[in-house]
Formats: sequence, C-alpha cells, structure tokens
Amino acid sequence: MVTPDPRVAAQASRLASQRRAQLLIELKQLADTGHGDQCIPVLVDRAAHDPAVCALHVWLVDQAVFGAGRALACRHIQTAARWTGCVLKHSPARTTVGWLLDDRTHGARLLAWLAAIATGSGWKPEPPDPYHG
Repeated sequence: MVTPDPRVAAQASRLASQRRAQLLIELKQLADTGHGDQCIPVLVDRAAHDPAVCALHVWLVDQAVFGAGRALACRHIQTAARWTGCVLKHSPARTTVGWLLDDRTHGARLLAWLAAIATGSGWKPEPPDPYHG
C-alpha cells in the first residue's frame, strides 16, 4: 500500500473545496437571475461527475438556492429524513449532497427535501378529486 504525499492530499482537498464553493456561487447566481429552475439539475449533474460535490453540505445548497438560514435548512433536512424513514446518524448540518442523492433511495430523499422546502414556504398540494377519473 502506498502512502499518499500529504502535500498532494492537501492540494486535492483545497481544489475540491474550491469546486464546491464555485458551485454554490453558480447556484446562487442562477437563483438570483430568475433561473432557479436550473439549480437542481445543475447540482445533480455536477454530483454525478465530481465526487467532491457529494461532500457539499445540503444546508449550504438550501441557503444558496432558496435563501434559507442554517436553522431552517436543517429543519428541511430533518423533515426529508423523517418523511423517507431515514434516521440521521449526525446533525442535519453535516448532511451531504451524497446523502440527498443516494441512488438507493431512487430520488425519494431529493423529492422529500424539495417538498419540505416547498411546504415550508406555504405551498400546499391540491387534495385529490374523488370525482376525477
């Protein structure tokens, strides 16, 4: 087994942090310029192509895209976890995009998180129409 050079590891860590920060800036700019509908597709695409994005904290994405403060963003994460039957093993503030986009949930966590954000903003789904089809 080869021991990695600490300088190389530190450089890789800095570059990963820079890519995550750049993504947050890009998401915030999209949201602020009326292109918020592109934020989640961009996030999902970047996470699929850059493992560093999977280490990004979900509350930071919530803050950049939806303007939530840390406490509110953590409540969104807790709600999504509860709705999907997930028990968080750590603080919601430490929850990552990797957890949010975990393939084993088939998108359930992402959808629950988005629904938690929407319902927290006052959105209510229409009740089912018993007379429709």
